[in-house]
Amino acid sequence: MAFVRVVVDHMKLEYSGLFDSKELFKHIASFANNNSLQKRDTKSFEQDLPEGKCIETESDYWRKVTDYARTTYRIRILIHNLKKVEAMLDKKKKNLSSGKVVIWFDAFLEQDYEHRWEDVPMLLFIRTLFDKWLYHGYTERFEQRITHLTNHWYDQTEKFFNFYRHYKTVSKIPHFAH
Repeated sequence: MAFVRVVVDHMKLEYSGLFDSKELFKHIASFANNNSLQKRDTKSFEQDLPEGKCIETESDYWRKVTDYARTTYRIRILIHNLKKVEAMLDKKKKNLSSGKVVIWFDAFLEQDYEHRWEDVPMLLFIRTLFDKWLYHGYTERFEQRITHLTNHWYDQTEKFFNFYRHYKTVSKIPHFAH
């Protein structure tokens, strides 16, 4: 079993108001692509309710740092009461979404993810000694990079939502007109 160290635990971003739901997912995917992260979808649900749609997605993004260590970022997005609306900014109409969004950011450092040091108990003991004493400086630097990237991702997503704060709702589009 790989040794997994939790670096960022449930960093939460909440937003309620107007936004473009398709652009939100594009924004998160483009950030991952710009930082050379590979994606693995773990869960995706969508449910139509009378109040609006509820969407839940969870994705893991990972990058191999060395042959021994890998960084993993988990992003869980919950969208409640998602409705289509027409909004206006500078006398231009645009179709947007309205709802409540909650995003959780988690980040992990996985060591020995290929399970090379687990077969023999002596190798497991040596791995523990190396992790605690010899590679401690490397591990701390990896954790700092993970924390920095997660905070940057959080900030960029927050800026994405702040862009839509200037839009004003003009009319609601019925749910059957999607």
